[in-house]
Amino acid sequence: MSLLIGVAKLAFLAILWLFIALVARVMRRDLFGGDGQASPNQAHGGQPNPKRRGNKRARLAQLRVISGPGRGDAITLRGEVIVGRSPDSTLDITDDYASGHHARFYHDAESWIVGDLGSTNGTVVNGLRISRPTRVGNGDVVRVGRTDIRVEEP
Repeated sequence: MSLLIGVAKLAFLAILWLFIALVARVMRRDLFGGDGQASPNQAHGGQPNPKRRGNKRARLAQLRVISGPGRGDAITLRGEVIVGRSPDSTLDITDDYASGHHARFYHDAESWIVGDLGSTNGTVVNGLRISRPTRVGNGDVVRVGRTDIRVEEP
């Protein structure tokens, strides 16, 4: 009987350590991106991020950071735009509450659409957390982590 209890305790500990390892792996991927890079700030060597330079006179739709890290930065909405902390995101933000690849903006025949990419903290459009791809337009505010991004269309 005591042998059975000892084996059950060891099995429980093994399962517990497996669970802890999986949680650590997910957290590392979420915090540092899929490739394990140290930090989005280090990827640019302290230099201004060229992907964050928006053209204020552009006639194309833009995403503009209106609060949070990188306030005032803008990027033209073209094709598909990935927002997140990972350096390979189209708009990489230095927000500890954003995932590596947090949200995706894309265009269909009618308008721009934003979808959450399975982020930990979710994506919020105009104060409402979204659970599926959602249409956005001029003036809509999308929250990614603690960063607010406004859609600006001509």
